[in-house]
Amino acid sequence: MNNEEMAASLLAARGSGRQCELDWPKGGLDVARAMEIQGEVFKQLGSPLIGWKIGATNEAAQKAFGIDAPFYGPMPQSAVMESGISIAKAPTVGACEPEYAFKMARDYPATGETVNEETLAGAVGALHIAIEVIGRAVGSAEFQNGIGVTLDFGGNVAFVVGPEIEDWQMQAVADAPVDSMVDGSVVQSGTGASNMGSPLKSLLWLAKKLVEQGGHLKAGEWISTGTCTPPVPAQAGTTYSAKFGDFGEVRVAFT
Repeated sequence: MNNEEMAASLLAARGSGRQCELDWPKGGLDVARAMEIQGEVFKQLGSPLIGWKIGATNEAAQKAFGIDAPFYGPMPQSAVMESGISIAKAPTVGACEPEYAFKMARDYPATGETVNEETLAGAVGALHIAIEVIGRAVGSAEFQNGIGVTLDFGGNVAFVVGPEIEDWQMQAVADAPVDSMVDGSVVQSGTGASNMGSPLKSLLWLAKKLVEQGGHLKAGEWISTGTCTPPVPAQAGTTYSAKFGDFGEVRVAFT
C-alpha cells in the first residue's frame, strides 16, 4: 500500500470506529515515512489543524512503545470538545489521559528569537487542564509501537478542554497532584512532572522539534503536553474525570 492508500484506510477507521488492518510495508517503515502518512491522513480529513499532542514524555511510556524519544501528532479542529461531552465507546477509542494544554498567544519563535523556557512562556496565551482521549485506528499487531502510533494522529482521538489556570506562571503546576477518576473513584495519580520535568519543558521540546523540521508553533494553537498519570481505559457506561489539584476538574462520559 502506498501512503495515500494507508491514509485512506486509517481515515475510514477513524470515521467508523472500527480498526483497520494494514500490511507492514516491504521496504520497512521509519519515523520519516510515518510522519508523511500522518500528514496525508490529516490532508484527507479536511479539518483545520488546531494544534498538537505530545506523547511518550517519560521513560516508562517510551519503553512501552519501543522508542527512545517522545513523539507528536496533529490535532484537528474536529477533535476539540468541551468538558462534559459524551463519546461513543468504539474499538478505536482506547483510554483517557489527564494533560496540561497550552494555547499559544503568538507565533513562536519569532525570527531571530532565542528558543528557551523564558521566551516560550512569554509566547503562551493560556494554560488549561484537559483530557486527551487516545486510541488506535489500526489493529495490525506490527503497528502497535511508536512508529505505528505516529502515523495514526499520534494516537489522538479527542481533546477535551477544561478550565484555564489563572496566573499559571505563578503556580506550582508541575508539582500539583493529578488524579484520574472513573465514576468519582481515583484509579491513578501523578503530576505534571512526568512530562519531561514540567509541561513547559514538554512544550519546549515540541517547539525545538518543529523548528528542526522547518516549522514553528502558531498563534491560537493548542498543545497537549502529555499525560500526568498512566492511561485509564475508556469504558462504556462510565464517566472519566481528572482532578488537577486546586486547578479544577475536567470530564468525559462514554456511551
